[in-house]
Amino acid sequence: MTEHVVVAVDGGPASAAALDWVVDRARTVEMRLEITTVVDIDWFPQPNPDPVLAEYERIVDEAGKRVVFSHVPVDVSTTLHHARPVPGIVDASRRADLLVIGSHKTRGLSGIVNGTLPLAVAARTQCPLVVVPVDWAPGDGPVVVGVDDETGHAAMAFAAGESVRADAPLLAVRAWEIPPLVSGAWAALEAGQDEFEAAERTLLDTEVERMRQADERVQVEAVLEHGRPSIVLARRAASARLTVVGTHGRGALAGLLLGSVGHDLLMNMPSPIAIVPDRARAGHGTVEEVSTSETPRA
Repeated sequence: MTEHVVVAVDGGPASAAALDWVVDRARTVEMRLEITTVVDIDWFPQPNPDPVLAEYERIVDEAGKRVVFSHVPVDVSTTLHHARPVPGIVDASRRADLLVIGSHKTRGLSGIVNGTLPLAVAARTQCPLVVVPVDWAPGDGPVVVGVDDETGHAAMAFAAGESVRADAPLLAVRAWEIPPLVSGAWAALEAGQDEFEAAERTLLDTEVERMRQADERVQVEAVLEHGRPSIVLARRAASARLTVVGTHGRGALAGLLLGSVGHDLLMNMPSPIAIVPDRARAGHGTVEEVSTSETPRA
């Protein structure tokens, strides 16, 4: 089955990293690649937006050439859309099997200044989203997936597929903590730390066995660690080729429901991060498409 991949670009170095990640993926996946950019012309102070639009068209054309010159067997198209950036990119996710964007965050940089667009898109995406750090380079690490109670099986299924595609081991990571209790409740609590850990182990083993039964090719290892989930997963992600987490964002509240783990990973970018919504994609988008060009197969 041919995969429809959309990569959103703006001409910067983070976009180049996203393109390079897609090119690397295209070596093992049959895909149709759509390179898109989004421009909001409503605020333009000049009556003739054509010179500005021409620059955006140049950006997607150059991105298309970058892929073609890589000599991977992929059909490439370029599109320019009139929309505000976040709604325009989210709309692209409605017609894609996979959405890819770059982030100016690097694996060595932490903080809260950069990365607001990836966060906004991640909370609203209608298909799996991969955010690629600007300093990305190909690696041979494992695929890491966070095993969570709330985000369903979509993230684990996506991670298993990526593991098989890359012929890479899969680490299914679950972090656990004893819930905070008021002081008097500790005396009434009959279960000790060992019982909490055993319950978490049972849950993790059940999910891992589900993945093995779904596809015997998956080389999955269960990893249970005590600690804050975002810290545990970030530590494992530092050596990963891809880190996968789910999100339960939906409807009007989607922007509030990315989740702390996905948020923290996107703010620190220890590796490329895949955000997988636990729901089916919506229908085709409604953003106006103003130009399309086709680039021959490389």
